[in-house]
Amino acid sequence: MVENSLRGPKRTGLTLAFLATLLLCLTGQAFAQAGAGKVLVLPFAVNAPGDKETLRKSVSQLLVERLKQQGVAVVDSAAAASALKGKKEVTSASEARQAARQAGAALAVFGTVSQVGEAISIDAKTVSASGSDEPAAIVVTRPGVMALPSAVDELAQKIKPDVAPSASGMKVVELDVEGNNALEKDVVLLKVKTQVGDPFDSKTVNEDLKRLVELGYFDDVQIRVDDMRGGKRVVFVVKEKPRIQAISVVGNDEIKKSDIQEAMGTKAGSVLNMQVLADDLEKIRELYRKKGYYQTTVDYKLEQTDPRLARLNIVIKEAKKLYIKKIVFQGVKQVDTSDLKDQMGLKEKNFLSWMLQTGVLKEELLDRDSAAIENYYTNRGFIDARVGQPQVDIADDGITITIQVEEGDRYKLGNVGFKGDLLLDEAKLRELSKLDAASKKKDYFDRSMVRDDMTKLNEAYSDMGYAFAETDIDMQKRGDEKIVDVTYILSKGQKVYVRRVTVEGNDRTRENVIRRELRLSDGDLFSGTKLKRSNERLNKLDYFEKVDVETVPTENPAEVDIRVKVKDKNTGSISAGVGYSTYDSVFVGGSVEERNLFGKGYGAQFQGMFSGITNRFVLSFTNPAVYDSQLSAGVDAFSTFRAYSDYYKQSQGGMLRFAYPLGEYTNLRFDYRLTRDDVYHTNPLASYVIQESKGIHWTSAVIVGASRDTTDSRTKPTKGTINELSLEYAGLGGDRGYVKTYYAFNYYYPLFWDTVFHARAQTGFLFQNGFGDIPVFERFYLGGIGNVRGYETDKISPKDHRTGERIGGDTTYFANLEYIFPISKQYGVYGLGFFDAGNSIWRMRDGFDISFMKSVGAGIRWFSPMGLIRVEGGYALDNIQNNQQKFQIGFTMGNTF
Repeated sequence: MVENSLRGPKRTGLTLAFLATLLLCLTGQAFAQAGAGKVLVLPFAVNAPGDKETLRKSVSQLLVERLKQQGVAVVDSAAAASALKGKKEVTSASEARQAARQAGAALAVFGTVSQVGEAISIDAKTVSASGSDEPAAIVVTRPGVMALPSAVDELAQKIKPDVAPSASGMKVVELDVEGNNALEKDVVLLKVKTQVGDPFDSKTVNEDLKRLVELGYFDDVQIRVDDMRGGKRVVFVVKEKPRIQAISVVGNDEIKKSDIQEAMGTKAGSVLNMQVLADDLEKIRELYRKKGYYQTTVDYKLEQTDPRLARLNIVIKEAKKLYIKKIVFQGVKQVDTSDLKDQMGLKEKNFLSWMLQTGVLKEELLDRDSAAIENYYTNRGFIDARVGQPQVDIADDGITITIQVEEGDRYKLGNVGFKGDLLLDEAKLRELSKLDAASKKKDYFDRSMVRDDMTKLNEAYSDMGYAFAETDIDMQKRGDEKIVDVTYILSKGQKVYVRRVTVEGNDRTRENVIRRELRLSDGDLFSGTKLKRSNERLNKLDYFEKVDVETVPTENPAEVDIRVKVKDKNTGSISAGVGYSTYDSVFVGGSVEERNLFGKGYGAQFQGMFSGITNRFVLSFTNPAVYDSQLSAGVDAFSTFRAYSDYYKQSQGGMLRFAYPLGEYTNLRFDYRLTRDDVYHTNPLASYVIQESKGIHWTSAVIVGASRDTTDSRTKPTKGTINELSLEYAGLGGDRGYVKTYYAFNYYYPLFWDTVFHARAQTGFLFQNGFGDIPVFERFYLGGIGNVRGYETDKISPKDHRTGERIGGDTTYFANLEYIFPISKQYGVYGLGFFDAGNSIWRMRDGFDISFMKSVGAGIRWFSPMGLIRVEGGYALDNIQNNQQKFQIGFTMGNTF
């Protein structure tokens, strides 16, 4: 390794050596002057174990290279060898001086390289060819031989000042700055290339002058060069711009002064810089443009009573806000322009623009909208469509956007074929292709289908181990028929295996917690689907700020490494405070939670809440992978109190939870629950259902279930489904028996502009199990923010015909349809509109009377640091007894428990 790092280029110069020798013989002292500035590097003596000759050559070659890089003229290798006259090393000053004269050099460098233990030392000496003075000593040491190049670098730097005077005849011996008040001298000198010890170069000095002027801090810059003993003194004489004493903003109404000053690079206390100020004015104009004030002018004024100080006034003349009044398409003949406008992020002004901020020109969306319109055409058969850059016309009465379109002909799909490396039979390939199915229907060409097909084909090949499979496309137009034939050309590349899986960045989370979520391991055949799924599983843990699972090529084309890079985030939380929910009224609560306890993925939580209606305490612990197996286990302990309108209920108990995956997305569940319930404070004339539930009773129940989750996020899903099926059997001991079953379905589908459609449906049934009537608190109630909004909590329920009390149903069903849209993704704020419908009935008494209580409404959800905050208002479309108001606002904060 040392030899490689010391190896450098060599130059030949026999002609130059011959001429130098001839001049030395003819002119004596004149020769020495002609060779002034050249350095002769002589072989160093070596006191070190090992290959001494290699070390000697390496040091000499590296020193020659470093001196050349510094602009020092060095005697070439041929002339140096001639001057040595066969000697391998030089140890005396007289020999070095004689060799320098022979080689035509002004200076010779010689010395000794020593190694003592691991430490290395270079004891160098420089001697003048023309003088008789004692040699100058230079000593450089390093703690190890691996640092030899660094030691030679330092030696070259220390030799250079001795050579520079001879090389140019004069050098810079001093640098200074005059006229500076606000800026420190060192700050100015850091910007120039001229340095003390360098040869004086008028060209470099003039470039420094230009460089200082371009900084923007000076009204004037001049250079003065003074002669001094040993060289030149270079002085930069500057006239500073004033220091900004204060910054004021005048004329701003629509944008806050603090927002304007925050956007500026110019700050109070800094020296005025016209370049920075010009950028600041443009930034302020951009702030106004983004809000629709395109004709606002921004200027500045300086107030000075002292030439060294100034007050900077930002002068703004706000114009009226302009909206997009019209979007015009030119060349559009075969499609509806309203459909094109639907594809655009930019919108014309409408009656809601004041609230939704639509109709404002956002210049960054112009290119995006051009591409969206072109995609719209190509996805509908216009394969030659071209969309020009939108032209913006800003007038006093509004903004007009004109978009030029060349539609071209519209083509239908012809034949779809496959060529290249066909690893699957044609039937399977056609099954993967949406375009093939569309061609059978004689549909128009759709480029989005082509992109989907290419992705699916690549994924199919990657799942067979061909990590770098590629799909190309060949399109052949039949112009007369307006038909296009498409051929997919598949290239499989080489089959690839996983050599090694590495994990990086997990400062807190243990590596086994990460690896058990991965679907690929060392030695596996590569699979793109498994790689993608590994990334999804790690993200759904919600332990990390960032997850990146990537393939890394290796020197073997048949192998890849998989690098998993994560960044841990805080998974613990503690909260306490006062809140309000429509279910519990005013409450005081708190919680302590850790979702990744000890970095092992354990979940632990304690929650407590007090209100006038409800008290709850829950302590839970979950191990998601017992001994790194697929078995999950957990335990809960709880104590709750609830004051219902017709009775009070106190419960204590615990639950054991177990889960096991069945396939990639499905989990089986087995739980056991033991609960002590005490129902009291009942009306003496209460319903028999409530009377039956009165007193202390024990419930011993097992719950079995299955869930399938294909969503893309644990907290904010945008696509996928969740299916849950559960059966609870009570009666294994205790004095209560019943069977409760329910099924729930959630569907998420991404729409335009990061919006999401969400559909939820749930149904449940209760059956008797030979232990008397079903407890009133185990029955089904609807109403409230958790199911059918717009109705008061638990008010949708069958009633006792005699007492009018709500006694719950043995059958329930409800559905929610939601349209979710981002308000501020940065801060986690989302809005939604919804339609709810559902009911709770008593089929064993009243039969199956399928009817629905319906509502509509809207709300806001904020994924805040304290948890999810929901504010949702619903309007009831049906009347039920004792539902006092048809409009209900539901509010919850944090996790519900």
